[in-house]
Amino acid sequence: MKPRTKARSSAREKARTRLVAQGLVGQGWDTPAEALSAFGLMQGQDPSVFSSMALRSTGQIQDVHEALDRGEIVRGYPMRGTVFAARAHELRWLTELLANPGVERARKTVIEHGATNAQIDKILDLILTEGPVTNQEYQAIVTRVIPDPDARHFYRTRYLLMVDGSLAYLGREQKMGAAPSSQSLEQAFNGERQAAADEIVARYVRTHGPVTFDDVRWWSKLPVREIRTALEHLPADIIEVEGEYMRASLIDEVANATPAQLRAPHLLPAFDEYILGYQDRLFAMSEDTHTQLVPRNMGIFKKAVVVDGVVRGAWRGNAGKLEIDDYAGIPNYAQAGIRRKHRSHPFF
Repeated sequence: MKPRTKARSSAREKARTRLVAQGLVGQGWDTPAEALSAFGLMQGQDPSVFSSMALRSTGQIQDVHEALDRGEIVRGYPMRGTVFAARAHELRWLTELLANPGVERARKTVIEHGATNAQIDKILDLILTEGPVTNQEYQAIVTRVIPDPDARHFYRTRYLLMVDGSLAYLGREQKMGAAPSSQSLEQAFNGERQAAADEIVARYVRTHGPVTFDDVRWWSKLPVREIRTALEHLPADIIEVEGEYMRASLIDEVANATPAQLRAPHLLPAFDEYILGYQDRLFAMSEDTHTQLVPRNMGIFKKAVVVDGVVRGAWRGNAGKLEIDDYAGIPNYAQAGIRRKHRSHPFF
């Protein structure tokens, strides 16, 4: 049992603590790849996930470009049936542990929809021969192999060929190509699922804390038994505080952060882990703000303006004009900082 120290944190304390835990305030990581390793996975439906890595490390998108071109960072379908970014050498074991549906179910779904194993193999052969390919080029290949394909053929074959470890999104252009060499569960953990679950849960707690059991379950989608065991196996650098888990150094890290650091504004990319990394997002915003940030709750997230850990609005605009939708009253003191953050934002 981990030591207990003080009462559970308030929403504002939790927001500030999570800013520090995620490397948005205080000490981040030396490189984008190291930031991604610490998280294990980052939500990556949108390529702006690479901006999220830069914000937690050097602040320079060029460093992300170089890591992508070296093959250190890729995107695939390791969990929740959606796209995440991972370190290339870890993508396979993470996918084997977390992907749902897994390979067998994904292949069965493709075949039930009318494709054959021979057609799936042919699509892969063409990509490996002609690739890496853009999404448009991928669709053209599928159309050559499967007569009159529909959108489900494109998505389901792509998902299968990523979840089985054949393909990944590669390089700064994020084309689909042969997945880089990566350790399997057998190679990385001698096939012991629980050891792998222990590892990914510990990474989530360190980079997202304070988090609850429900946060871990929602984020990882691991079986309840594996989560409970992983929380019992947490290493010594993680503590439990009234049912919330975090890295032990976090309390001092927050105490050492200056008020100006904690109150500073942040312009977060869409789908950033500060917003999507938790079951309950209302620690960082009101229900009304959430409704505006995630219209109709349909899975489309706007880019968040965060001040003192609280989502105050949304923003848009690349290297040109900054446009802001103020949802919850952006403080006057934050206006200049928001403009500076826009000028220095690591756009991907």
